[in-house]
Amino acid sequence: MSSDLYIDGAMLERVKSNFKNIEDLLRGPSRAMKELDPNEVGPSKLEERMDDFSDEWDYGIGQLGEFADSVVEALQSIADAFDDADANLAAALNDAKG
Repeated sequence: MSSDLYIDGAMLERVKSNFKNIEDLLRGPSRAMKELDPNEVGPSKLEERMDDFSDEWDYGIGQLGEFADSVVEALQSIADAFDDADANLAAALNDAKG
C-alpha cells in the first residue's frame, strides 16, 4: 500500500458532473407524464392514478436533486481539502529543502 496522497481529479469531476445533471435527466419523464392528454391515458381512474404518480415522481426527483446537490458540495469540499493538503505538503517539502 502506498503512502502517497492521491486523488483522481478527473474522476472526481466526472462524478460531480453526473450528480449535477441527475435532476435534469429525470425531469424529462416527469414533464412527459404531466403533459399527457387525458384522452391518451384512458379511463378517469387511470388518469387520476397517473396524476398522483407524476406528482410523487416529481417530488422524488426534487428530493434526489437536493441530495445530488449535497453530494456535489461534499465532493467539492473533498477536492478543496485535497488541494489545500497538497499545497501545504509541497510548501513543507520546499521549506525542508530550505
